Amino acid sequence: MEKTKIREMADVIAKIKQEAESLKELGCSCGIKCVEMNVVRMSAMIKMLELDITDAADILGA
Repeated sequence: MEKTKIREMADVIAKIKQEAESLKELGCSCGIKCVEMNVVRMSAMIKMLELDITDAADILGA
């Protein structure tokens, strides 16, 4: 059960990462610098989640 939840969280984190990158590209294409900079901050938080959850899922074989 725990492995399933961890894998589910890892999948959600991957989706969030993709959406953040899409948002960054939209912000850059419109010339909205604040969007780009906020997505950079979000990316740092997403990276921490990846280290905490995605790496754990890989180790546990979830």
